[in-house]
Amino acid sequence: MDANTLLVISAAVAACAGAGGGLLAGRLMNLPALMGAGLAIVAAGAAGALAWFIVDHDVVPRQAFDRARSEAESLPEVKVLKASYPEAYARLQADLTLVQDKRLGEVGVRQQVRSIATSTMLANARKATDANVVRLMELRRDKAKALGEKSVAWCYDFTRGARLTFDPDAVVDATLLERERVVTTDILTQTAKAPVLNAAGAKVDDYTLKSRIDQYYEVELRDQVAARVQSSFSEADRKVIVMLTGRKVSIDDPARQGLLCRYSIALLDETLKLPPDKAAMVYRLNMGKGL
Repeated sequence: MDANTLLVISAAVAACAGAGGGLLAGRLMNLPALMGAGLAIVAAGAAGALAWFIVDHDVVPRQAFDRARSEAESLPEVKVLKASYPEAYARLQADLTLVQDKRLGEVGVRQQVRSIATSTMLANARKATDANVVRLMELRRDKAKALGEKSVAWCYDFTRGARLTFDPDAVVDATLLERERVVTTDILTQTAKAPVLNAAGAKVDDYTLKSRIDQYYEVELRDQVAARVQSSFSEADRKVIVMLTGRKVSIDDPARQGLLCRYSIALLDETLKLPPDKAAMVYRLNMGKGL
């Protein structure tokens, strides 16, 4: 039964019950027929309105949540979590159980799926292939731009990896959201089946001389990219960027939020100018800094 039908039937049944109760009350109180009929009408309206409110604010959202939770099991990203990332899948199920009573409906399911799938993907993204890392960079640049056009605060929170306080489905183009789901699923699948174990930052226990020399030049290249991007900003903005980049505290000033949003986008643009293997290496080194 769809939500609208359920609302109408529930309200109608409650109205009928209210009318019957009103008539009975009128007879018990020996009210004149006209007053009894009036009492029945008032009781019917009140009961119908109450039933409509309860069903609309409780039953329907819960029904939508349960349906969306069941349908989410067929999503590619949920399937790969279940098959290859059991801890993340268990966390998703636990989170869904926690939010099921918050009347969030299918929006709540979408948000939890996106949150767990994205965080799991980013935790493993250093082990993605160069091609997949480049796809991720392009996606995050385009999403940051799209969010920045709506709100600098949204772009700022997204680029620094903060928990989003808005529903991306409501503000981001559906094509971009679908692209995000595909990239996320592809990286989760690839890193589970064929992780790049020698990627920058992925193998943290390699202390050979060659590894240390390679790391030096990798960090140098990353710093050169950042320096080129910073040089494109005014001196005053550069000072703010250097002061605020990497800070763990939230910034509420819209002007500074917008500046850091533009800087993050410019950093991705500049990194993407490098050959794919170098671009991926620089991005891996930057992971954990909100990119």
